[in-house]
Amino acid sequence: MGDDDQIDSAPRAHDLPLAASGSARSATPGPVGAAARPDTAPVTAPLWPFRILALLGASVQGRDQFTSDNWQLWAAMAAATVYTIFIIVRPIAHRDDLRVRFRVVLEQALITALVMLTGGWLSPLALCLIPSAMVAGFSAGTIFAAQLASSTVVVVSVQHLTETDPSVGARDVVLWAALIGTVVFTSGLSQRASADAARQREAANVRVSRLAEANSLLFALQRVAQSMPASLDLDEVVDSTFKRVSSLVQADTVALYLLNETDRRLELFRNIGSVAPPMVQMAALPAAIRPAIESPRTVRSAHLPPGGGLSLEAASAVYSGLRARGSLLGLLAIECDRPDALTQQHSEIVHGLAEAFGIAIDNARLFRQIRAASANEERARIARDLHDHIGSSLAFLGFEVDRAQELAARGSPVGPVLGELRDHLTGVINEIRETLHDLRTDVTDERDLAAVLGDHLARVRSRGTLDARCQVETEFRPPRPVEREIWQIALEAITNVERHARASYALVEYSTSRGHVFLRITDDGVGLNSTSPPTDRYGMVGMRERAARIDATLRVEPAAGGGTIVTLELQTDEAAP
Repeated sequence: MGDDDQIDSAPRAHDLPLAASGSARSATPGPVGAAARPDTAPVTAPLWPFRILALLGASVQGRDQFTSDNWQLWAAMAAATVYTIFIIVRPIAHRDDLRVRFRVVLEQALITALVMLTGGWLSPLALCLIPSAMVAGFSAGTIFAAQLASSTVVVVSVQHLTETDPSVGARDVVLWAALIGTVVFTSGLSQRASADAARQREAANVRVSRLAEANSLLFALQRVAQSMPASLDLDEVVDSTFKRVSSLVQADTVALYLLNETDRRLELFRNIGSVAPPMVQMAALPAAIRPAIESPRTVRSAHLPPGGGLSLEAASAVYSGLRARGSLLGLLAIECDRPDALTQQHSEIVHGLAEAFGIAIDNARLFRQIRAASANEERARIARDLHDHIGSSLAFLGFEVDRAQELAARGSPVGPVLGELRDHLTGVINEIRETLHDLRTDVTDERDLAAVLGDHLARVRSRGTLDARCQVETEFRPPRPVEREIWQIALEAITNVERHARASYALVEYSTSRGHVFLRITDDGVGLNSTSPPTDRYGMVGMRERAARIDATLRVEPAAGGGTIVTLELQTDEAAP
């Protein structure tokens, strides 16, 4: 490469060696890759011993017929010998296709003609029909070989019966037909067994080939995983990658810029070494950096012009755009104050790290967004709990304090009011404790939903305002995220019963069986129609959102005899271990 080298990013997914740029597909280990190559050479029927024996048998059987005036037998024997030598050198493949069938038919026609020219079933060359029938069965199967042999038997038999005594001729026909039929049947069975074995061998080769591909993929994934930071914290991802880059590349400046999509500019996120500009507009990027931004390439510049890099002192540099999911995330810039300080090997090092670094940054940013959304949701839930319960209690205490002040101003006794105020304050403190306990309570790997429900309902009963009972029948445990959402829905429903329904009794039914999860909370309170709550009252919106997140069905309906029934149903194929 020249002074400005560009490396296409396609090999990144396989994390090529630093000093080489061969195909990543050669990473398959040798033994597995070798086993994955099936033998495609055609298999030939080993029939040459039978052909030679048939030819020798014909010579022995017809020794008395080889006279000087029997030129037909001599010519037929010579033709059979030449053909036997030819077919031994160029055997018929043990394979069923048109070309093989054509050669089998030609052989059968040749041998049949030689037999008919030399006496029919009395010809010594009739023995050569046996290996011909064998090759037909081995190559094309029982049906084709039987059709071909039947044609031969019929043609030869017709001639034989017209030239010999009918009774003797019929006996010869039956004998040879039975012999050739037996050969056809046995060779056809052998062909079928051989075909089954070939299919099994091919299936085994396919499995081995797939194992080899999986081995190659796992090997590539292992190489990529070794170069990816394991943390999902953005700062830790950047710190670990910068340490690795610094240990592999001796540079004066290592800078990470992240793209601001709104303003279309690169903003400096981390910098080591020389001073780099805090932000760079995309339209004002130096010419040496643009190829790395515009396409997935790693760019090496051995000689930068003055001011051609990000830092003023940069004389050589390697730039790589960071991408994930097909989008540009930022820029990794490595610069040196000396020309030719960064070699092609350094460019390959950065090239190998860039894609993994981009994916790690994208994962960390997504995790940060998810964590922020979860934290916002939890803060909103805590705020609702404090507002609905603690806030109203504190407001009531404020009214009581104002009433005590008015009584004191009129000179009336304030002792009874202060006593009531003290009782209400104690109640608020207990409510805060219960609320904090509920916020801390959750399902864990050690405590499933049934155990958490039992403990919580025991605390509800201990407060003396609601007789809350639980019926549990579980065959399996749902996945933890699903179980946590079900717990939060149940907690919200129980809290609504305790605070708003004015109920004396509540029943929580929870069961799991064959992938089905069922939860029902029933109370004997005033019911929904009596209270007529607004849409977002009593946490209904939050309960429905949680149910939607786990693809569950949530129904809130009045009970027949008064009160409310909250029902949650969920179908799941997963079970927690």
